[in-house]
Amino acid sequence: MSLESDVAAVLRKHPADSIAYSLDHIAVDKAQMEFVAKAIDKGDISVKITPTGDLLGAAYSSYKTRRTEAGQKKLIGEIALPSASVLNSPVGRAGIFHESVHALLDVRPHGISLHNGDEALAYIADAMYLKATNTRVQGDAAARAIYDAAFAIVDQHKMLTRRGVALNWTDCDDLLAAINANPAYP
Repeated sequence: MSLESDVAAVLRKHPADSIAYSLDHIAVDKAQMEFVAKAIDKGDISVKITPTGDLLGAAYSSYKTRRTEAGQKKLIGEIALPSASVLNSPVGRAGIFHESVHALLDVRPHGISLHNGDEALAYIADAMYLKATNTRVQGDAAARAIYDAAFAIVDQHKMLTRRGVALNWTDCDDLLAAINANPAYP
């Protein structure tokens, strides 16, 4: 299997099928994530091994506004992994799922206008993935605050046992506050 097919498989295999919710009008579920997996399969979203910084197990770069040179394929974006070993851990796969939610917003544009609303959407998916695999995360106080708030939303709404929970932005007040308080999110 290739790196691309391994990353696409993260979006197709359990526990990805356990993640089904919406925030405002944006759905994150197996059917929506299949659009991202297919974009990876077709090469419309590239997957590369490249440095992602000390704090990230994966990163997504949108190419929606990127200019292409003559003969260059127009890509939707790129998922970067620091190494292929990211695929070997639940935390790494949750990070790939998180970044794929960002990719979803390019593959199926929804126009989030709320500052860092895309991060709230992605952290909820990330938290669901981690909870479904009984995985804990570590990090500094600012990172833990984000995950604590995301886990609280998942728990409060029983999101792993109730498929298709419809959240509103007000459900994410604490999560958005934690994201906006983190210096990594200007």
